[in-house]
Amino acid sequence: MINFDSLSLKALISEIEPILTEGRVQKVQQPSKHALLLTVRALRQTHKLYICVDAKYPHVALLSTEGEELRDIEIPQKPPMFCMLLRKHMEGCKINAVIQPNFERILEIKFDSYNEVGERTPMILSCEFMGKHSNIILYSYETNVIQGCAHPVSHEKSRERELAGGLPYIYPPKQDKYDLTKISKEKFLELAKIMDTPVNLWLNENFGFISKALATEFCNFLEINIEKDKISAIPQKKISDLYDLIINTINFDNLNPSISEDKKYYSIIGLDKSIKWQFFDSVNSMIDLYFGNQVFNDRFSRLKNYLAKIIKKEFKKQRTQLSQHLKTFDSNEKQEKYRQYADIIMANLYKIEQGMDFMELEDFFDENKIIKIPLDKMLSPNANAQKYYKLYNKAKNAAMHGRELAEKIQQEVDYLETIRESINLAENLVDLKEIEQELISQNLIKSSNYQGSKKEKKETIKLTEFISSEGFSILVGKNNRQNEFLLKIANPEDIWLHTLNIPGSHVLIKMPQNTDEVPETTIHEAVYLAAYYSQAKESSNVSVVYTRKKFVKKPQGSKPGFVIFTREKTLVVNPDKNKLPALKK
Repeated sequence: MINFDSLSLKALISEIEPILTEGRVQKVQQPSKHALLLTVRALRQTHKLYICVDAKYPHVALLSTEGEELRDIEIPQKPPMFCMLLRKHMEGCKINAVIQPNFERILEIKFDSYNEVGERTPMILSCEFMGKHSNIILYSYETNVIQGCAHPVSHEKSRERELAGGLPYIYPPKQDKYDLTKISKEKFLELAKIMDTPVNLWLNENFGFISKALATEFCNFLEINIEKDKISAIPQKKISDLYDLIINTINFDNLNPSISEDKKYYSIIGLDKSIKWQFFDSVNSMIDLYFGNQVFNDRFSRLKNYLAKIIKKEFKKQRTQLSQHLKTFDSNEKQEKYRQYADIIMANLYKIEQGMDFMELEDFFDENKIIKIPLDKMLSPNANAQKYYKLYNKAKNAAMHGRELAEKIQQEVDYLETIRESINLAENLVDLKEIEQELISQNLIKSSNYQGSKKEKKETIKLTEFISSEGFSILVGKNNRQNEFLLKIANPEDIWLHTLNIPGSHVLIKMPQNTDEVPETTIHEAVYLAAYYSQAKESSNVSVVYTRKKFVKKPQGSKPGFVIFTREKTLVVNPDKNKLPALKK
């Protein structure tokens, strides 16, 4: 991932400053302790300024619809104290300026607030994008006193710079670097002669605005080897070209906002020819989508790993429970031995006397071989037989209960398999959150303290839709909530499909009105979908069953996604992504 650097911030501010200045802050929201969302009405449009100070990906941008969806922004019902403070001072106020002080990784929003008696009190919202030290601070323009901050910093955490309400606001320590806007080419060439370090490191360590990524991109463009070429050994002509390239970049003369196709890198110039770039019309669009994808990937990965860990833990719990219970009852062979002992004793009561420890008798269950049967000398012969009958019945009942429990545990394991496959099939946060809600409903995890937004959106479950070669709609549910919803909206004559005895997606071919039969090609395409969106995705010879929806029933009280079906037909296929129908846009 490429970090948000000061030159990117400078380029971004040059775009958003004309938009936000003179705009009014309509709403202040704080989705999390690391993020702030300002809704600003400016130039007859509503803009959402997203400020993120998460140490992993600090950034700021005006959000597009796609950027907002990638971040999956949720507003808590109870706003944090810092949010309440900002609402008090910012909502309804006009933005006077958006600046970058000292060309640092700091964005400041200047605005006029008003106190309880209506007096104007100029304020500054300072947004610092500095890795683990990133922060949002509100302070007074006139007194320089901090009103509050997103992450207070005590003296114990930092002796150099405390941040808390009532303390004076001090800028972060300035880096001891040359200001390239004040360095002539001659001075640049002179400095290059006396340094014996790789070019990219020399640029990053000695000059402001130049991040490691940008320095490396300069070198790659000018064909300077960052591992071998030392700055002092570079020909003056190439150093001169390097200076010109840097100045053009700082002045935004060669601005070309870009994101790599794999979304791992971004660049405000997009010059590195070794990378395939996707180009953007603005720096804001680039920052919005690049970091939106970083936020999405991070949250998706963390939630997916969390859910997978829960399922793994539950698998272990169920198997341990089964193993421990199996130890509590005797095997079928031992159960039968108790009954045989009792029968043999009853057949030989006249031979046995009370007080005997054992008796050797003919085993008529095994070709009359002599068998040694232990006896309780305190019991009569008949009581010994009844004791063995009781042991037999007890063991038999325990075994019956054990089989019932084993069946119940197996059902739970089968259900967990469907959840595990749903996690593997998840493609976005919505899919994972549906799985999370299902696990909460099944009491496998506790509900979080998050209460959701005040205005809850009406819950919608979105199914993945494909269009067959003949134009039939084919729906795919990728988790149990989607599978349940798919069954709910299905018509009796629709065609339902699923892999046979393998966890996977429920698939549904929607039957148009006045259509009785489904073309064979559509059936095959739907079968391939069922096989592909299943645990057998990488297998061969996968059996897929299909039948009319009216022959698919959900037993009362059964686990989510579980159904029974009749009158099914079976097709065997090898899952092949190339044979899937077209995804509906």
